[in-house]
Amino acid sequence: MIWLTVLVFVGLLLVLVLVHELGHLLAAKRAGCNVEEFGFGFPPRIASKIWRGTRYSFNLIPLGGFVKIEGEDMAEQAPGPGSFATKSAPWRIFILAAGVIMNVILAAVLFTWQGVIGVPTVVTAETAASLDNQLTYIVEVVDESPAAAAGVTAYDRIVSIGGIEQPTIEQVTTTIGATLGEELSLELDRQGVREQITIVPRVDPPEGEGALGVSLLATGITKIPVWQAPWHGITRTWDMTAAIVTQFWEIGGRLVREGSAGETLTGPVGIAIYTNEATKLGLTYVLEFGALISLNLALINILPIPALDGGRILFVFIELIIRRPVPGKVEQTAHTVGFVALIGLMLLVTWRDIIRFF
Repeated sequence: MIWLTVLVFVGLLLVLVLVHELGHLLAAKRAGCNVEEFGFGFPPRIASKIWRGTRYSFNLIPLGGFVKIEGEDMAEQAPGPGSFATKSAPWRIFILAAGVIMNVILAAVLFTWQGVIGVPTVVTAETAASLDNQLTYIVEVVDESPAAAAGVTAYDRIVSIGGIEQPTIEQVTTTIGATLGEELSLELDRQGVREQITIVPRVDPPEGEGALGVSLLATGITKIPVWQAPWHGITRTWDMTAAIVTQFWEIGGRLVREGSAGETLTGPVGIAIYTNEATKLGLTYVLEFGALISLNLALINILPIPALDGGRILFVFIELIIRRPVPGKVEQTAHTVGFVALIGLMLLVTWRDIIRFF
């Protein structure tokens, strides 16, 4: 199973990076720019091939990718006709935003594909009979309850209870009710890691807490007709984009108020862990996870931070406002500082992920 997870993780990373950079590549060539290199990963270079004037390379550090366009640093003394620096502001904005646009399109395609094979849906009394592959999750754990004492956490998935595999909510509640005051075996899946625990349901629990002190939620799979799937992909992309923007806003507010983003940020290690969980749940969850990562990548890249696509677009808008180009060295220095800061943040988040998950 670990090899399948590795393949899915690498595959997702490869698709996300290549689609993003392909957007920049196609837009730059459409604008008449000379594209010097299209690279997956960051140097040192492992292998490369030149085709139609562009070097296509595979590099050692798989933390992203890049498209090297002639004149993109805006520092050329005498830029030629194929230089990024000679293109109009609208063309430069389009080239810089093309990667983000491609990631949004990719998310819509993945959500469309998911609609055809089946969408995870909350199980209700009305939908229970029509949903396949139903999974039961613990979504809330009451403090000082038997579940809390046993180490149960929110969003653990119940793999088995009392010997019943993949139980429904009804089976979970029935089993708990039949074992009040007795030891009950429970197997949980926590972010891809299986946990086997023993718990004793309370005979006389406080009102509203239940015998274990947990709240449950079940999901299942519902299929969407093929002709409706593209619209599903578009609407899901819109809804998820709005949800991610709201989350970014909340993270920003938490940073201002508390000086910390809490556990909301994750890096490559965390993404690998969640990829493992999605892979175990099936293709539809992998597609959803890939679409969410693609949208996150798009929204992060469009932020007006130097070194990101949004930061480069910001300098184009500054040029339009002051009616002259920002000095190339100034822009280049800003992007270098931004890149170093982003790498530092990535290393910090990665280290925190290692402590958090291991």
